[in-house]
Amino acid sequence: MFIIIYDIMNIEKILSKSVSKFKETITSISPIIILYTILSYIFTPNNLRNFQLDQNFETITSEIKTADVLFSLILILIFSIYTVFINQFIITNLKNKVFKISESISALSYMLLMYGLLLFSFTLLVLTFPIPDLVIFFILILYICMFFGLYIKIDVQKKNLDCILDGYFFCKHNFKNIFKIIIFHLLSIIVITYSIVILGFFASQIIGSFSIIFINILFYMASYFLSIAWIYAYFDLKQK
Repeated sequence: MFIIIYDIMNIEKILSKSVSKFKETITSISPIIILYTILSYIFTPNNLRNFQLDQNFETITSEIKTADVLFSLILILIFSIYTVFINQFIITNLKNKVFKISESISALSYMLLMYGLLLFSFTLLVLTFPIPDLVIFFILILYICMFFGLYIKIDVQKKNLDCILDGYFFCKHNFKNIFKIIIFHLLSIIVITYSIVILGFFASQIIGSFSIIFINILFYMASYFLSIAWIYAYFDLKQK
């Protein structure tokens, strides 16, 4: 009982600190979020931008052009750079360190390696266990472990392989706490999504087609807040 109360209070403390840090830094980071939103919209292929759940997957793949593949690769690179920048910005801010481009490039190399390993693991799992739900479950676990490796990479600048292994052991030793953070994250995403959809409905009546960019900006700002919470949780668990 005491352990449960302690964990709840701990999460509340993380949220409180995250809200304060979000208010403190959102003005500085907003231009980067807006720029990323615009670039990601520009380089998203039209067939993905207009994707609907009831569309036939084979029809979509048949419409893919060479330019769409190129734009998708550029989009992945932009997303990787943005992810590294946001997380490095938060960590350096919390540690009162200087933001170094050399560390960004090092972290970006880790991100690209992470994507390569995830793709390889996904292909291997699909061939070994042709059960979609099981494959997705394993890939999500692997992604979370590797993402903690990104925090370690930015935090202490270890080698890429060491960060992957440390991320795995970090998650293994803190499984219960990380699971609670995941539940909090999922609940937050649900609340954020419904709130933004409602705001987007009203925005579409005022600014029309530009509302999609407005909605994405709000979503990425909310994601920035969640990133702060995850990193606070990382440092909190690291201290223990």
